Amino acid sequence: MSLTGNSPIELGGNQVRFDPDTHIRNVFNRPESFLYDSDGVVLKGIRGTAGAAELIERGVEVGADRITMESGAEFELHTHPGAHILYVLSSRGYIHVDGVDYEMVAGDTVYVPADYAHGVKTNHAVREPLELLSFGVPHLPIDSVSRMTVVKQAVAAAGA
Repeated sequence: MSLTGNSPIELGGNQVRFDPDTHIRNVFNRPESFLYDSDGVVLKGIRGTAGAAELIERGVEVGADRITMESGAEFELHTHPGAHILYVLSSRGYIHVDGVDYEMVAGDTVYVPADYAHGVKTNHAVREPLELLSFGVPHLPIDSVSRMTVVKQAVAAAGA
């Protein structure tokens, strides 16, 4: 396989060519979008900016997006259909896993396995928005209602 010139790279039957219009995305100067929960409700205080994404093996997409969370905002306990890595760009916040809040600070990376329940929230003592890069496989559009599934608490599901 040659990686020189404009030769396509073959991945699982897909031929991918580098396209600078698609494969270079600045997440600081692109329009922001609202994010939604799995019921289609806008997540208050949370915005996202679509980064680069591309189909890889067997039609699975890999991609990265910037997520900005205003002070006091949070993602409820939820899952994603694929694994992802969060990179903290600025501020401080928490990732909630297995009943524990783990602090995240600028420069931290956090791996979350596919279908693993977790939540993310800002540090209420910090006024600066929490900014993250989220790298996912499979990647779903930033404004997709399928991007995450809120985990309903057993008590709420029982009608209590």
